[in-house]
Amino acid sequence: MAGGTKDIFRQLYLWVLIIIAVSLPLSLYFMSVGSFLLLALWLWSDFQASVAIRFFKQKGFIRGFFIFVKYLWSLAKESSVEKTKLFLHNKAALVFAGIFLLEVAGLLFTANFAYATQDLRIKLPLLLFPLIFSSTKKIDARSFRRLMLFYIAALLAGTLIGTFKLISGNYLNVREFSPFISPIRFGLNISFGILALGYFVVKDIYFNSVQKFFMSILIVWFVWFLMKMESLTSLGLLLLIVLGILTYSGFRAQKLWLKTALLFIVILIPSGSYLYLKKEITRMTHVSAKILRNPVRYTALGHKYVFDTIHFGIEDGRYVGAYLYIPELKKAWNKRSSLHFDAKDKKGNSVEYTLIRYMTSRGLRKDAEGVSRLSNKDISYIEKGIANYNYVEHPGLHSRLLTLIKGWQVYKKTGNAGGNSIFQRYEFLKAALILVKRNFWTGVGTGDLIEALGEQYRLMHSGIGKYYGFIAHNQYIDVFVSFGVFGFLYFLFALVYPPLKTHSFNDYFFVVFYAIMLLSMFSDDTLQTHSGLTLFVFFSSILMFGKEKPEKSLPREIEK
Repeated sequence: MAGGTKDIFRQLYLWVLIIIAVSLPLSLYFMSVGSFLLLALWLWSDFQASVAIRFFKQKGFIRGFFIFVKYLWSLAKESSVEKTKLFLHNKAALVFAGIFLLEVAGLLFTANFAYATQDLRIKLPLLLFPLIFSSTKKIDARSFRRLMLFYIAALLAGTLIGTFKLISGNYLNVREFSPFISPIRFGLNISFGILALGYFVVKDIYFNSVQKFFMSILIVWFVWFLMKMESLTSLGLLLLIVLGILTYSGFRAQKLWLKTALLFIVILIPSGSYLYLKKEITRMTHVSAKILRNPVRYTALGHKYVFDTIHFGIEDGRYVGAYLYIPELKKAWNKRSSLHFDAKDKKGNSVEYTLIRYMTSRGLRKDAEGVSRLSNKDISYIEKGIANYNYVEHPGLHSRLLTLIKGWQVYKKTGNAGGNSIFQRYEFLKAALILVKRNFWTGVGTGDLIEALGEQYRLMHSGIGKYYGFIAHNQYIDVFVSFGVFGFLYFLFALVYPPLKTHSFNDYFFVVFYAIMLLSMFSDDTLQTHSGLTLFVFFSSILMFGKEKPEKSLPREIEK
């Protein structure tokens, strides 16, 4: 009977792991529910239903209930003591969980205990997962494969929901393609799913050729979705990691033709990407001489166009201020919209400026006839602050590049970083580095990070003062600001020592996942959100402490 109960709990343990994995891209709520279920299984893994039933049969319901509660308490106490000892003897797990204790130590220097308490609650998985996985029997390769397949199925479900949003056209921002968690975190999940599928296709003999074919299609689907979601961070990380894998495989390959081919691809991919970007940026920021050769001089109503090639600049290879006649434009707009031409749109920009940019992106002349060609949907977009129809009609790398270039033009001209997230992050980082210098030894404490940075944003006058609540978008700098130089050094040690101690760098899945997460920390506050932290700690912990180690997961010869 005891053996049967053990088997049941083992199956429950695997299904709870699957619940957590599936919730990572789909549900913040079930991330928490799964974590609590995992803790319950950890505490009561020795529970025997037959014993509990006997209490009620022999003692009746009321007395049996109290004996049952005592039984649960006794099991939890014995299990927690025994398993905590295992955890405390696991140096790697202890060091990794020490990141949570770093957060606790930061309370000594904080003034905002309300935020510090909330932050500690989010960071609890840093303690919970290393504790549980280091003191529980490891799952085998077959169980881990099943876990990953459910995880990939959840990613597929999330991307299908996002694609439905895209097809419906009922969105104003590509962020809406990730309805359950932050699109940045969703992109990180998809990146790991792509690299896991790559392993299944290339190396895993468990799958047949038909299954591998469909997995290959899934890889293409996920990459396409990342492009539509304009996830430059995830695409950039994927590119770097794939180049790393190809370089490694190229140097380890035994056959000369394969070694040469792989290294050629490693050179070709970044070179091709550079040439493509250079060509696109040149096209978007320069106007062909043919555009204004023999231009139409008058509107259909007989008014002379203004050709302002300086004030409005260039966008997507067009002069924004070309073919412009403001009086006609203003009168025609006010007939079409209840939002006045001289008012502000819903993003706080002038309707005039948004309208002129939007009509330019549509290839329309900025006059009464041009306004008449705008659909009601176009009018709605402009009122909501959409300045380029490509942002909503054609999301993707082209659209993302347009926003980056426009943001750079505004930042270069005015010093205002509020128009684009890339330049906002640059200013966020500048503010954080100022705080590093001021609080080098002890940091600002666990709860004061947002408040300290918010005040610094206000003082910098670079258009980011309104972004109170945003932090440095660099996890390493966030840690330095919060905990000072010694906390920062411990954080780096806690990231490096555990995988070295557990020989996890021999595991392909760990290497690619850890690379995704550590690289993402250079451009994002990965561990400051529930979804990002749970993703990082769950897979890091299970791959280091909760999964049987492969004998050799990184192949010496890719042709094998």
